[in-house]
Amino acid sequence: MRNRDRHSKHRGNNWKNSSRNENGSYAGNSGQQKKHFVPPKAVTSEQIRQDEEAIRVFKSENRPLCAHCGEVITDMASALAIDNGSPIHFDCALEILGGREKLGEGEKISYIGQGRFGIVYFPNVHDVKHFTIRKIIDWEDKEHRLPWRDEMSELYSHVK
Repeated sequence: MRNRDRHSKHRGNNWKNSSRNENGSYAGNSGQQKKHFVPPKAVTSEQIRQDEEAIRVFKSENRPLCAHCGEVITDMASALAIDNGSPIHFDCALEILGGREKLGEGEKISYIGQGRFGIVYFPNVHDVKHFTIRKIIDWEDKEHRLPWRDEMSELYSHVK
């Protein structure tokens, strides 16, 4: 066997300069045993059925009506509050604003977030990337927290 220098590709042993023992493991690891994987407990179909039934019962008991049109609000996440704090459909809020505000050519009412709408002007109606907000309409009061929103956010925080 000839001696190789430090730049040689083959040095004879592994990176720790130790050889494997007769069990196929490295000499330094002889006391350690391989850990066995234990999968997490699965949710049973009975638990899923019970959760779905609880959701159905909750939805049937808590069906708020829109203060504007009187129909059931099925998507509470997109509902907005009217002046007295009662929930209304998002589309009903747009309808109310459409009746209050006069829109010019190229203008449109858009939701801009945080309970606010804006009258948005598009110089080119085919280019929706370039626009100017001409007026901001505060629809919901940021300082006043609504009880039906608190209940909804509490439900979302308990989702498994």
